Parts: sequence; C-alpha cells; structure tokens
Amino acid sequence: MINGNFTPEPTSVGIRCGRRVIGYQVAIKGLDSGRYDRNLVKGLELLACILEAEESGWIKLSIDKQLIVWRWLLSSAFIVEAIEKNGTIDVPNEDGGVDTAAIYSGKNGSISVYPGPERFALANHVERCAIEKYGQEAGNQMALRMYQDMAVTDGAYGFRLSAFGRECFTMLHDGFIEQIQTEGMPDMPVMH
Repeated sequence: MINGNFTPEPTSVGIRCGRRVIGYQVAIKGLDSGRYDRNLVKGLELLACILEAEESGWIKLSIDKQLIVWRWLLSSAFIVEAIEKNGTIDVPNEDGGVDTAAIYSGKNGSISVYPGPERFALANHVERCAIEKYGQEAGNQMALRMYQDMAVTDGAYGFRLSAFGRECFTMLHDGFIEQIQTEGMPDMPVMH
C-alpha cells in the first residue's frame, strides 16, 4: 500500500514508499487483485517501478507475472483514454453507494467500463483463446506479444494504447454492446 505523499521508488529489494518497502510480488498481487483500481495513478506509479526493476535486472518476471503487468497496463490505459474522450458517470453499486465509471462510446452505443472487468475480458478473450489454440506455453507467449503490440510509449503520457490496441478494445466493446442490444444483458456467471 502506498501511504502519504511519497513517490514510490524502485530499488533492488522492492519499491520504497517513504520508510516502507513493498516487495515486487506483493505489488503485482495488489495490481492483479484490483487494489489500485480506484486510484490508477498510484497503480501506474507501482507499475512503473516494477518495469524499471525488471529493466535494471533486479527482478525477472515469470510469464504469468508479465501477463498480469501488461493486462493491468492495457486496461488502465483504456480506462484513462475513455475518460479523456467521454468522461465519467456515477453508477449505483450493490452496497447502496455510488461508483464512478469511465464511459466507453462506440458505434453501437455507450457503456460504463471499469478496470477489473477490462482485465477479465483481456484474460478471457486474448489469453484463453491463445492457450486454447496454441497450448499453455506458446499461447502465453503469443498473448504477451499481442499485449505488447497493443501499447506504445508516448513521451508526454507514458504508455498509451497503440492503434492496434485501440482497435482491439473497440471490437471487444462494440461487440458486447451489440450483444446486449440483440440478446439482452448476459447472466452473471455463477461462482462454485
């Protein structure tokens, strides 16, 4: 957890946040679990530290960890771009409160979008499909390459969606909106 106004700093032993040091694996788990979904700036600061540590040779991320990191990066970049383009909306939640959501607007209409479901959609539509077609090892490598092709580095903004990445998210969301319009809202998956 990032406390106070400390800017996280990567070190050879973890991410320094003031007097605390967060392990890289703990930071990755926090990103994956949605801990920073309501504060993308803090999550992106942690992500930058993780990427810098990997580039510096302080850590070596397994393919599974790389997929988590890139999935988080892409979903966050998509949410940021959706906010910049279409703004946000307050949506009532199941706790009786209100959540603020980004708005995606495409050729078939608009929907509210959130980081967690975006990561789930990427894992389901990119990783699962690649694994089903090419097997676990080759499928994961293919999904990672695809994720890396979905982002570009922008000097002013850091990572942004590439044209390919934007096209992938557009196809995914326009297809989902069309499905809702023709078939209605899909049932919630049942957890066993």
